Amino acid sequence: MNRRFLASLFIAIIFGVGASSTRGQAPDPSRRPPVLRSAGTAEGRAQSSAPRQTSPGALITVPAVVMDRNGRYVGNLRKEDFHIYEDGVEQNLAYFASVEKPFTVALMLDVSGSTKYQLDQIREAANTFVSRLRYNDRLLALTFDGKINLLTDVADVRTIRQSKLHIPTITDGTVLYDAVDFTLKRMTQIPGRKAIVLMTDGVDQSSAATFQSTIAEIAEQDVLIYTVRYNTLPQLPQRLSFIKNEKARRKVEQRLLKGYAVSEPYLKTLAEKTGGRFYKADDLRDVGPAFEAITAELGVQYSLGYYAREGSANGERAIKVRVRYPNLVVRARDSYATAPAIARQ
Repeated sequence: MNRRFLASLFIAIIFGVGASSTRGQAPDPSRRPPVLRSAGTAEGRAQSSAPRQTSPGALITVPAVVMDRNGRYVGNLRKEDFHIYEDGVEQNLAYFASVEKPFTVALMLDVSGSTKYQLDQIREAANTFVSRLRYNDRLLALTFDGKINLLTDVADVRTIRQSKLHIPTITDGTVLYDAVDFTLKRMTQIPGRKAIVLMTDGVDQSSAATFQSTIAEIAEQDVLIYTVRYNTLPQLPQRLSFIKNEKARRKVEQRLLKGYAVSEPYLKTLAEKTGGRFYKADDLRDVGPAFEAITAELGVQYSLGYYAREGSANGERAIKVRVRYPNLVVRARDSYATAPAIARQ
């Protein structure tokens, strides 16, 4: 009995020493923890994984931003740190690009009658936004009132900074939905990472496009949309005072109040469905910090891609992006629609 006991004890000691030795090994030095970056930092080494062109399905690209619980950007994650799911099924990550890749941004400015008392501030905010972009980024800028005014087609920021953006004379009406439709169609023609920054009170008056049609359109896009809503409702009585006929004034007031009621839900939906962010600026002086946050975020994005399943039925599909580290938050588009014009990388 004593011999059996001593033999068992000897074996247990050997296995215990082996396990302790394994636990005590130094961590793999090649695997660094994620680096937290404060707002405004866009440093890091660009890395990408080119998509396999032999796959039969369309490449679905998903821009993503990763932050810790305190809102600080996480900037050195690698392809293997991400998991992407479509309708709950994990997909093979076929494309990956990290933070330093330049982007194209479309800046959309609402300069309709509701903003005419704040044009100087809008102009100043727009030029501030341009000044915060990087030299190798590209910009498309437009204003909209009763029509769409293209201030500059896609060009390097370096070129655009040589002259300030000039806002043309204001016309009656607000074609917000038409402007969103125009910009989305223009951005489908542009390769690479891209975003739309829309600065508006969110009220449409005279578009052919609709709330529903533009929301449906973003499901087929791989562009982030950031919306900045400023409040022009306090100026409504002053604007209505120019309408002398009381019946006509009430009719216009009711129509505009309906527009204000859907303005915030519309802008929130644009941002949330594409993985962007919604900002509220009750005072135009709040627009500067919003623009600063947006440009900081655009500099630290990841671009992920996977190939859609071939032969799947058309319709909207849910997307979920996760990272393997705890306590990190991923913001990315939550769905895409299968249609004849799926955006390709």
